[in-house]
Amino acid sequence: MLFKESLISAITSIKSNATRSFLTSLAIIIGTAAVIAVIGLGSSAEKALEQSIDDLGGRTLYVQPGQNRRGAVTKGLIPLDIKDAEALAKNNEHNWQISPTITRNRQIKFNNANINERVGAYLPLHFKVRGYDLEHGRLFTEDENLGRKRVVVIGSDVPGELKTSVKNILNNEILIAGVSYKVIGILKEEGSTGWQNPDDEFYVPLLTGAQRLFGTDKVDSINIGISNENNIDAVMMTIEEIIRAKHDIGPGEDNDFRISDYSQFSDLRRQATGIFTALIAGIAGISLIVGGIGVMNIMLVSVTERTREIGLRKALGATQKVIMMQFMVEAILLCIIGGLIGIIIGISLLFLFSSLNDWPYALPISAIIGSITFSALVGLFFGIWPAKRAAKLDPAVSLRYE
Repeated sequence: MLFKESLISAITSIKSNATRSFLTSLAIIIGTAAVIAVIGLGSSAEKALEQSIDDLGGRTLYVQPGQNRRGAVTKGLIPLDIKDAEALAKNNEHNWQISPTITRNRQIKFNNANINERVGAYLPLHFKVRGYDLEHGRLFTEDENLGRKRVVVIGSDVPGELKTSVKNILNNEILIAGVSYKVIGILKEEGSTGWQNPDDEFYVPLLTGAQRLFGTDKVDSINIGISNENNIDAVMMTIEEIIRAKHDIGPGEDNDFRISDYSQFSDLRRQATGIFTALIAGIAGISLIVGGIGVMNIMLVSVTERTREIGLRKALGATQKVIMMQFMVEAILLCIIGGLIGIIIGISLLFLFSSLNDWPYALPISAIIGSITFSALVGLFFGIWPAKRAAKLDPAVSLRYE
């Protein structure tokens, strides 16, 4: 009965001062919305990352050039070449798929549009290794690769960058570094991986790029697609043995190449996302505390404004417990209302940003429960002092207060 009366009184007081109550709760609203949105976006980004890894149909390893050290002397960056990839392709122990990569930026021209964009030379199976799907046209073939044909597959964003349409560019000629190439296919939208964007790239056959476009057989990296059933350590050991033998690296000498696991990049990105989420959540937590201080201040003002009301209630028999309960419930309710509004805003922002980035929608239930609980605790903690002050007022003095 006591709680019900206190709740009704608190609701009446908040409604009678709606604007002031809203402004008082604003820091609570902002803090809660930030917590929900940031934690939810962190979860969505993590799910999107896991989904992109699953889309590869397994795992991808990268072999990249490294520095060659002989004793205390560093001999610089030792390049990888197409023959390294061929040596790996000859090994069938792990049923892997080998796709060397050569990329450079080149000037692209179509009609009146002229851009400088990334051009990559790949084997036909590169699209399968990376899990890229075709939207229009076709992919180039191994015969076209061996024949050094001037054909190109483009990312989904390229038509827009060249100020044209899919219909106008498909099966037509574009100029890459001043040389004509036929656009035979357009990929589906893949989205940025964080360090590169396949949607704005141009894909030519490996030997076409090496001999006709770039004039080199040195590769940037060798992509190695393996299934999830493979033992990653055993695969890495085999790669190391093959490349060391190919580079004539003796026992005890350091590798002049590096082997990286795609999941390592994912783990780093996941850790960075976690740190960023914790940082923003911490700042939002401070906002909630600041909001609690605001609630305490406004409750102290409310006690002063309602001094005569408190004196009258005490004169009519209200105990200190009743008065204290009234103001405590009001402070807690004010914070909970702010928390609920913040949750609605936070969920809306989460849905908006997830949709814009095409990420899976991840509703952070634990963060919602935690935010409401924390908001109530903030109201409880910062409502104690004003409530005690109201409860200790002398009714005789209070009734004479002007």
